[in-house]
Amino acid sequence: MYFVKKSNDEKKNNIVDDVQNFFMDSFFSNKALKTDIVETDQEYLLEVELPGVEKKDVSLDFNNQYLTLSVNQEDSTEAKEKHYIRKERSRFSYSRSYYLDKADENKIKAKLENGVLLITVGKSDEEIKKTISID
Repeated sequence: MYFVKKSNDEKKNNIVDDVQNFFMDSFFSNKALKTDIVETDQEYLLEVELPGVEKKDVSLDFNNQYLTLSVNQEDSTEAKEKHYIRKERSRFSYSRSYYLDKADENKIKAKLENGVLLITVGKSDEEIKKTISID
């Protein structure tokens, strides 16, 4: 494999670099929804990094002991150059589910502050047991 050094002008106009950067930054990046989870006897505490995300773009759902966090964000910029206007838009959608054993759906609180989503999920006092009959 050969590598060819490119000038700055070539780098700016190279569509291959643009496509590669788009896919590497958007889809294969492990930066989205980094989460710290702490478990105590009474609750789970989740801290999710959401820099630049607004409250209106975030949703939380709880179903079958899974807490699902979804972020749908639209970003648009405008740049005026010479005789035209260039508009660039991008839409990002992230989703992540967390299994929380003994979580109580009635004891979930969430707050978005300074780019960090703080989620508190209380645990159920009752032992959840299910007996499965064998046919």
